[in-house]
Formats: sequence, C-alpha cells, structure tokens
Amino acid sequence: LYGAPDRVTDALQDVLLDRGMQVMAIVDDPTNIAARPGLAARSGTPFNADSVARSVAGVDTVIVVLNSSSLHIGGFERSYDAIIALLEGLPTARVERLILIGEHGWLDSDAGLPAEKLEHLQHSLHKSPLAWTLVDAPGHGGTEPIAIITLQHYACSVIDQCLQGTSVKQRLHVDPRPQAEEAP
Repeated sequence: LYGAPDRVTDALQDVLLDRGMQVMAIVDDPTNIAARPGLAARSGTPFNADSVARSVAGVDTVIVVLNSSSLHIGGFERSYDAIIALLEGLPTARVERLILIGEHGWLDSDAGLPAEKLEHLQHSLHKSPLAWTLVDAPGHGGTEPIAIITLQHYACSVIDQCLQGTSVKQRLHVDPRPQAEEAP
C-alpha cells in the first residue's frame, strides 16, 4: 500500500486488516507507521521502477493512492511518473495485481496534457501484463468533505471489487455513500 498515512490509505488499511490480510505500507520512513498486528512497513517510492521492485518483493497486490497527501502527487506529470515506474517495477517483483486510486481525468480529456506522455501511458497500460484497475478517488469533483463512514464504505467497495477480479484492465468508479438497505 503506497500513500500512507492518509485518510483513504488508512481506511483501506483498516478494511484489509479487519479481513485478516497482511498489509505492507511502503513509505519514505517506515518508523512513521504505527505498529499494529498484520501491518508492516518498508521504505520505498512509487516513482522509481527499481525501488518499486525492491519494495514490493513478496506481495500479491499493490494498491497506490496517487492523490494521497503523503505522495504529494499533483497533476498528470507526477501520476505519469508513478504509473510508469509501477508498470515497469511490478513485473520484475512478480506482482500481478495493481490498483491505482486517483484522479484519472486524463482518460476523459487530453486538454493541456503532453500528447506524447498521454499516448505512452495509455500504450503502457494496454500492453502491461499486470491485472490493473484504475479507481476514481473518493470525492473527486465534489466539494463536500468525505465522512469517515463513507471512506469505510468506499474502502470496502474497492477491496471487494478488486478481490472479485471483475474490474481488471478497467476504470472503476466507486460510490462512497453506503447504499440503503431494501425493505424485505
């Protein structure tokens, strides 16, 4: 899990740990991650393919919260750098699953984006052997702060979708609002 600590990564981490999964937070300084059962931390960055390969060795799935406050990714250029490094580094580490949470507006409009990098990114995703999913960040485009309950619902929905494997090589929008229960 890249992007900790952050509200979204914390919610994802909590859901994974609550389900009994082992979580590896990949951060600049592992001593900043509070110890919890099932949680470990390694040093690494998503912006360098060699660092990615070393940091994720031995894990099954990599989740990256591109717009987390800790990664300081602002805009297409930094997202591009991270995604390309991940697409190059993960196969080296034999990781097969990649979940990228962020603002993927570059798929909708290329307005003002460097055409060469946009084409390279789309081509790299298309040819990648990884089972990747692009997940729209919660609250993207909205002005309302996201409540903790909706972050928990969002995290559960993202994890459920990705564990089912039905959203491979697709963009996914997850509604962060809990759905009302239907009356019997």
